[in-house]
Amino acid sequence: MFKDKERLLELSEEIAEIALKASESVMDVYFRKEVTQEKKEDGSPVTEADLSSHRLIIEGLNNLDLKFPVLSEEDKVKHKKGDKTFWLIDPLDGTKEFLNRNGDFTVNIALIENGSPVLGVVSAPAKEELFKGISGVGAYKEINGIQSQIKTRGLNLDLITVTVSRSHQTKKDHQFLKRVSKNFKEIELIEAGSSLKLCRVAEGEADIYCRMGPTSQWDIAAGQAVLEAAGGTLRGLKGKDFKYVFDSEKKNPEFYCVGDSSFSWKSLFS
Repeated sequence: MFKDKERLLELSEEIAEIALKASESVMDVYFRKEVTQEKKEDGSPVTEADLSSHRLIIEGLNNLDLKFPVLSEEDKVKHKKGDKTFWLIDPLDGTKEFLNRNGDFTVNIALIENGSPVLGVVSAPAKEELFKGISGVGAYKEINGIQSQIKTRGLNLDLITVTVSRSHQTKKDHQFLKRVSKNFKEIELIEAGSSLKLCRVAEGEADIYCRMGPTSQWDIAAGQAVLEAAGGTLRGLKGKDFKYVFDSEKKNPEFYCVGDSSFSWKSLFS
């Protein structure tokens, strides 16, 4: 459907505007002295910022001339067979980071076609950063209205930069870092939250991000679009491609994303 790259590029601008509007509502809550929060069924927090962002994104997508179904973290729906093209959104990725007020949270909007993200927008409102990934076109980063193209970087075998989760490091993550230390002379760690970890690889600030814990589809789809449009790769630990489906209960397998796909990364997971 989206063979017309010019149309996809135009759509990315429209989605960016929606993401920025949702981001403004998130920051309105962020600057309050107190933030109302509740616990969802899985124990994770949800705030009024999550819900206001969700409403604005849904409203914005409904106003587009393209009428695709929407799968959102804050509006769980059951699997619909045949929905090969749909929006996959996380209105506030990194709610814990939001509540801790460290700025590492994002608004994620992705367009999925035949199981793959063909368009992704990641807005990090507290950092005033916005990332766009358009399949077949490229990836871009915007700061204070100034946009520049971003690309992943080649690997330096003497020094590897790894993005790690600020809030979700596990025993498996530490084991992975030990394996990395055996393959590279020096390791630099960058702590980040939400989908920013994927974006740091996409813009060439890091070489690899590996997730050894559970994630949902909306956590990484937009970031994957940015990463791949910038020249990077995201794979399951067994080397398989991801396939997104219209199912709120589907979880992602453990995965890694890299900037330089020419290196044999599988050796780090064997």
